[in-house]
Amino acid sequence: MRYTLSFLEDDYNRLVKHLFAVPDEQAAYLLCGLSTSERESRLLVRRVIPADVSDIAERSPVHMQIRAKSFLSVMKKANTAGECFVFVHSHPADRPTHSSQDDREERKLFEVAYNRVHTSNLIHASLVFSTPETPVGRIWLDGGSVKPLDVVRIVGRRFQFYFSGGLDHDADTTFHDRQVRAFGPDLQLLLKRLCIGVVGTGGTGSAVIEQSIRLGIGHLLIADGGFLDKSNVSRVYGSRASDDGVAKVTIMQRLAHEIGLGTELELLDKPITSASVLKRFRDCEAIFGCTDDEWGRSLLNCLSLAYLIPILDLGVKINSEAGVIHSVQGRVTSLRPGKPCLFCRNRISQERILAEQLAELNPAEGDSRRREGYIPELRQRDPAVITFTTAVAASAVGELLH
Repeated sequence: MRYTLSFLEDDYNRLVKHLFAVPDEQAAYLLCGLSTSERESRLLVRRVIPADVSDIAERSPVHMQIRAKSFLSVMKKANTAGECFVFVHSHPADRPTHSSQDDREERKLFEVAYNRVHTSNLIHASLVFSTPETPVGRIWLDGGSVKPLDVVRIVGRRFQFYFSGGLDHDADTTFHDRQVRAFGPDLQLLLKRLCIGVVGTGGTGSAVIEQSIRLGIGHLLIADGGFLDKSNVSRVYGSRASDDGVAKVTIMQRLAHEIGLGTELELLDKPITSASVLKRFRDCEAIFGCTDDEWGRSLLNCLSLAYLIPILDLGVKINSEAGVIHSVQGRVTSLRPGKPCLFCRNRISQERILAEQLAELNPAEGDSRRREGYIPELRQRDPAVITFTTAVAASAVGELLH
């Protein structure tokens, strides 16, 4: 089990602005949602609450004493909302980690937190900042044991990651020497630490996976419940003419094995509309949405908002009539909390989502409603050309790198 914390960029900037507004130690609190899977407990920052000047009894550049009413008030909010309580304070630049004084005081503080916040299975934490770029955190578990906060993420116009212990600068980057010459070593080491999701392994999805493996992304979580048919071979990377009827995720597994860069793949042979699959994607740092259906896209849209996960949604549409292409439309839509969603941008609609749900869950009802004109007709197979799907996939991977 690893422990992580995710901020939106605006919240992070507001926090560090408060913490470093004066040379003396400053304090603040975070109220967080909690996402728990088999692999990760992820704190999701919902509110930043700066400690008021009147709540600080004493402070200096190396010392601070906070009145109990300050943290008790925030714990009451945490209990009402069923959220995790996080205590944050600043340190001098030459003291980047928790002090022995912090150890003593925080043990008492979090004993109070577990007594005051009654929602079961919550965890609480503390963060120390010696500079705006050096957050160091730890989890206080019920009973007083402590675990390191493995990753602090900031999601915004740029994605930032702070790892406990930093990046592994001893890792072998020989295969990616040309990329290191372009980006420097840190980006390559970061890519190896990331878990990236890919939903759909068709024309765009398989191209995203091929590029992600060769870029050196360390862990790919891939979901697709479909099987290859002969018409897919012309645009699905890693496929062969003999693969008719083979599960698409099996082809992606073979692709990664044959490239041989050691990429870890987790393969889910169900669509994103399966609840168990959707839950697994909570562990990703970012997700490529390469599915054609609007139901799946709507779920990824919600996942981004609820779990602070950036999503790159891909789409390709070819307008062709009588063998003449009139237009090719490709897009990469960046989704993250605080920005327009797929509904806002009119990329998906409730009517088509309902039609897709009925086709999957209640086909007879869906056919009846379509005949009566209550839901739209589902699209037949759209035109697809590897040149265009690859171009859009490359744009999406480029957007992640950017």
